Amino acid sequence: MDWLNKVFIFLFSFSLTYSQSNLESFLEPVGDNYFTTSTFMSTRIINGHSIEMFAPSALDVRISHRFGALNTGFYELFGLDQATIRMGLEYGLSNSIMIGIGRSSYKKNYDGFFKYSIYRQNGKQNIPFSLVFFSSVSIESLRKNQDNYPFLGRVSYCNQLLVASKLNDKLSIQLMPTFIHRNMVQSPYFFNDVYLLGSAIKYNVTKSTSLNVEYYYRITEKDGVLINQNQFYNSLSIGLDIETGGHVFQLHITNSLPMYEVGFLTETNQSWGEGGIHFGFNISREFTLK
Repeated sequence: MDWLNKVFIFLFSFSLTYSQSNLESFLEPVGDNYFTTSTFMSTRIINGHSIEMFAPSALDVRISHRFGALNTGFYELFGLDQATIRMGLEYGLSNSIMIGIGRSSYKKNYDGFFKYSIYRQNGKQNIPFSLVFFSSVSIESLRKNQDNYPFLGRVSYCNQLLVASKLNDKLSIQLMPTFIHRNMVQSPYFFNDVYLLGSAIKYNVTKSTSLNVEYYYRITEKDGVLINQNQFYNSLSIGLDIETGGHVFQLHITNSLPMYEVGFLTETNQSWGEGGIHFGFNISREFTLK
């Protein structure tokens, strides 16, 4: 995947240079400021979060679904016989704070997150990007020996800075430096702490559809070798967003089966090169409670 890392680095370097000289060409007035709007179509890019936030008192019901891998063959109908789901709720507490909870069938995992918008891309103040802090906790609830897997040993944490820039009315980019801590790991060859760098690009095909690409690169090494390189892979996803009023449909293909942060960032055990690709979708429906 070295070629893929180089491609993303080149695209982001070019895009950031472009954004500096074109900042005011696409910003829209919001009140007395000039904040960007619709950097992404959803609070999720594909698996990971975007810098988008829900308005105060807005409740989002989100259903995520992943089928089995394509390389399971015709007997499993190329993965369609298998299903992994996550159901979640997301709520806007204020203009800058959002919270959410979810439950996944993968490892019967429960997760919760907190999202804080530090500042938004702003033409009046000449700020060329938005910055959001994201933090989540996940708890695995599979039945296991309680002596070997106590409650605290099942808990993992994810912290990210989401840095995004809307370059023009079609193109947006985002970087996601990420730190993960797992209270307990299954092997001495696994680190409790893992560092990653995520990157994403969104391109608007029409006003209501966009093409998204999302990739997370694991930085953490042990003795010069990437952790778990023989068992786990970097997460790569390609998706299509379709916006229809209060609904956002996200269709995608990905090598990641889990749909919570610690899962898809550290437990992606399928490779694109070996046909370990899952078709999936996210469905989002927003309700205003006030």
